[in-house]
Amino acid sequence: MKILKTRSIASVELAEVEISIDELQVFEAALNYATKTLDEKEIERIFGASKDELEGIIEDVEKTSAICKEQTPEHALA
Repeated sequence: MKILKTRSIASVELAEVEISIDELQVFEAALNYATKTLDEKEIERIFGASKDELEGIIEDVEKTSAICKEQTPEHALA
């Protein structure tokens, strides 16, 4: 993973990153595992976010992963 740039908007810190599709898929799997095996209090303690917030992040990661898979050269030839 490579950080391309960072910036702040209001109180939100943003980072533009370059990440491999494999790293993105591991991130997705880890978050899914956490939401399926941890209770709400554990999720909040470990991640500093509610289960609903984590599920929203998972949706974003899944969408991003799907878009990346569609744009890879091997999928373009299929």
